[in-house]
Amino acid sequence: MPPFVPLANGAQVEIIQQIGGKNIENRLWFIDRNPPITSTHLQSLATGVAIWYDGDLLPQLSNQLTALVVVATKWDTMQGDIFENQNVSDVGTNTSGVHSANVAIRVRFRGDSSQTFPDNSNFVAGIPLDAVNGNDIVPTFAAGIRNSYIDLIDLANTFGGFPGWRWVVTSRQLNYAPRATQAFARTDFITIPSPYVSPRRRRLPR
Repeated sequence: MPPFVPLANGAQVEIIQQIGGKNIENRLWFIDRNPPITSTHLQSLATGVAIWYDGDLLPQLSNQLTALVVVATKWDTMQGDIFENQNVSDVGTNTSGVHSANVAIRVRFRGDSSQTFPDNSNFVAGIPLDAVNGNDIVPTFAAGIRNSYIDLIDLANTFGGFPGWRWVVTSRQLNYAPRATQAFARTDFITIPSPYVSPRRRRLPR
């Protein structure tokens, strides 16, 4: 297991889903704009991300993908010393069938132009059969996924009331060594870096 690297006034959010009985996870990072972090703040974050995912992103995905829970964990001191859950228990709406959980669309996040560390990404699974032609992602589907993540930039500010949380991109390493604390930048740019589907084999449970 990699070493714990704290994120100042930060929290990790895990979106846990399932296809065919196998769990899939996507992770996002946020900064509390009204610190210190409390259980109430974390619950607002978990609830806000769950509402965004359930109402904005999930409807574009296959009905064979089940969203289970969103977990927000305080990450500025000891790993997991405070966490809050928000159940989702909902499915996508597309009925054309589903690609294997290994087939994903990569969504890349980047901060402002001064950012010098790597981008963060989510590999979104639950891709409907009719969203891919061969290996090519249907452009309207890609645009819809990208727009959903763009929505999250402004929504995060309202989680728990303004100022709520700020969605950030982070870096845990410098020159292949763990940092003392994670570097971060506000998420400003969302892209779909490839017109082709991306494998997420390394991100699946063994």
